[in-house]
Amino acid sequence: MVKLINVLILLFILSGCENEMYKMLHRTADDPVIVRPNVESFVESNTIFINWEFDEGADEYILERALDTPDNLVFIIIYKGKALEYADRGLEDGARFIYRLSKRRGKVTFGPSKEALGVSSLVIRDIYRNDTMEQALKLESTDYIANIFYYRSYNGLELIDEDWYFIDIPPMRQASVVVRDYEANEPDSLTHFLYYEHARESYVVRQLRDFWIVNTELETKRCYFKIFPAKSQFVNSGIPAGGGIVQYKISLNSILPVQIGG
Repeated sequence: MVKLINVLILLFILSGCENEMYKMLHRTADDPVIVRPNVESFVESNTIFINWEFDEGADEYILERALDTPDNLVFIIIYKGKALEYADRGLEDGARFIYRLSKRRGKVTFGPSKEALGVSSLVIRDIYRNDTMEQALKLESTDYIANIFYYRSYNGLELIDEDWYFIDIPPMRQASVVVRDYEANEPDSLTHFLYYEHARESYVVRQLRDFWIVNTELETKRCYFKIFPAKSQFVNSGIPAGGGIVQYKISLNSILPVQIGG
């Protein structure tokens, strides 16, 4: 009985060694691929999430972080291991951080990657995920209260948010849209936003002043437009770095006939 147990143990050990040997023989001989990590801000208060793809050529991933400063960046290692993500929690509100990723294979370290910007904020982004035209929200009788952010680092990295909407406009009609910027005071003053109508041009958004999305066709048309940051309103001219996150309300005010001629 003891001999049988010993034999089974030996077979188990040999099986494990065989599996490890199989993995080694079939593992890629290529060096790790160095790519910028994906950095997500405004998902959780004062937390930045970083993730990266699995790399068959890497034994270990090394994530570094530096505070965004105008001088030379000072990076510290905040994670080493085999996981593909890291939650950088407990960060100072409003701080900007630069991240980069290296990979180790054996005793050799490859990298670091290009840098990525993350921002720690007590305020998180709105619940909508309409930052592409394919995810656009339908603007009708319901108002949306959302926010948009823009940040720039000292070395020129940017975080840019944009919100897409669409309106189904009847033939030869135009839709009036109104935006309230919660950080703008006077009616008709400049807001933190621009708007862009798909396949047309971008324009400034003025506080509580209508802008028009026009359908000059003879059938109902789904018209797409986006609200996005006016960078100079988030980071003043002459200031290399900064930014903010601004709340707004957007409303469909009315749909009226297109005005033809003068």
